[in-house]
Amino acid sequence: MSFVNGNLGNEALPSLSSSRPVPVVPALNIKSITQNRYRIIHISDPHLSKQFYREHIKSFRKLLQQVMQTRFDHMVISGDIVSTAEEDDYYLAREILSKFGLLSGDRLTVVPGNHDIFGGPHRAIDVLSFPQHIRSVDYRRHLELFTDVFAEAFQGAYRLGEHGTFPFIKPAGPFLLIGLNSIPPWSLWDNPLGTNGLLDENQMGSLEDLVGSPLTTSLLPVIVIHHHFNNLANDETIKNSLWRKIESNTMRMKKRRKVLKLFRALNVRYVLHGHIHRNEIYERDGIWLANGAGAVCDDPLRFLKFNTLDFHNGSVELTTGVFPIPFETSKPKVDYPKLKKAVAPPRLTTHPVVL
Repeated sequence: MSFVNGNLGNEALPSLSSSRPVPVVPALNIKSITQNRYRIIHISDPHLSKQFYREHIKSFRKLLQQVMQTRFDHMVISGDIVSTAEEDDYYLAREILSKFGLLSGDRLTVVPGNHDIFGGPHRAIDVLSFPQHIRSVDYRRHLELFTDVFAEAFQGAYRLGEHGTFPFIKPAGPFLLIGLNSIPPWSLWDNPLGTNGLLDENQMGSLEDLVGSPLTTSLLPVIVIHHHFNNLANDETIKNSLWRKIESNTMRMKKRRKVLKLFRALNVRYVLHGHIHRNEIYERDGIWLANGAGAVCDDPLRFLKFNTLDFHNGSVELTTGVFPIPFETSKPKVDYPKLKKAVAPPRLTTHPVVL
């Protein structure tokens, strides 16, 4: 499956810079294109795997069951949807999203994570074999598999350049979602484990061409990307200083200052990402970033969680919400304390939007 004019078809996703006629997204005033409310639910890194992480499948289903009982308009999943990059796991993820009525462009936006492309080591023995395995991964085929399996999620999207699906833009209520692929091909020196992030020249150039577009002033630009923008070398939540150094060299977003500068030029105020397995909201150079990668696993607060980006009467709120449901685990179950609001208050930032 592939995309044409924001819909399924036999051609490539239309390019805004192409000479071929494509639908034009009009520059609209926020007040004219939305009701008083619009909510985006953001999650990341469910790491679905039949072989290794069946508990993640259970947690993901439970999370979606809870989320579907709340009011929201759109869901964003910012990568590492699967853990192995195997087709069986891709189609499992597709089946789950379809069952919950989320597999459509107006309900779902996705971008790839490093596990979606390269897989990863899942057992202790894999640590030794993975560096050799990753050299044989067909990067282009796995990226195409990602866009094909979740094809419906790209309906209503428009690509910005001539070099593949990314970057793309998709209007969602008052927001303009800008989908990026931060997973570069394998490189012995720059990306030996496939876990570092980088935006290639084609994506950077396409974003630069978007600067000053009426789209970025009529709508509220929101970046959807897999990689984080923290400096893990200075992250005190990682207790082991040697591990902080290792993480900072193998899990980082490269050229992040340059990328953030470009985001500011695009009038971006919010970035939705994953990669480091915890939920947090933090600020970098006037941009608020939400990590959703602790949704179903590994986060120190071991309960199902999600982020929300709420538009309401001209203001935007970015929050983390927690359900009082513990992560599923492959280990013997333990008794979790009953979660109270006082235990994990959601972090909240409220920013007025100038209309």
